[in-house]
Amino acid sequence: MKRLFVCLLIASLTAFALPYDAVADCMDRTSLSATTDGEALAASGLATVRLVEADAQQTFAVHVKLEVPDGTQLSVFTNGGPVGTITVALGLGMLNLSVPITAGDDSVCSIGPVWVTDAGQTMTFLIGSF
Repeated sequence: MKRLFVCLLIASLTAFALPYDAVADCMDRTSLSATTDGEALAASGLATVRLVEADAQQTFAVHVKLEVPDGTQLSVFTNGGPVGTITVALGLGMLNLSVPITAGDDSVCSIGPVWVTDAGQTMTFLIGSF
């Protein structure tokens, strides 16, 4: 009888357990599409946002792949403003920003368009939106 009770308890806890993603206030990803300039460099990319209130952390990341020389600097923009730079090595680059949640600040959940340009901001290689 006790064994049956334990089995039923475990089964019910498993059935009602929330998946890990349900804890997050927001989690999203989007593919970044190559522009005409980006197509010439075989550019591709992915952007992700994640906010977990329980951890008091929010993360924004951009991963890119493009055929440019090592050390090439790229600029990343969201919602009309710059957020960071990427240095490409072996055709790959990544920007990973993780900051604490603070009252009054916009969260990563409100990020709209994302685009990646050359350092001089004269050519846009990738663009996407959540």
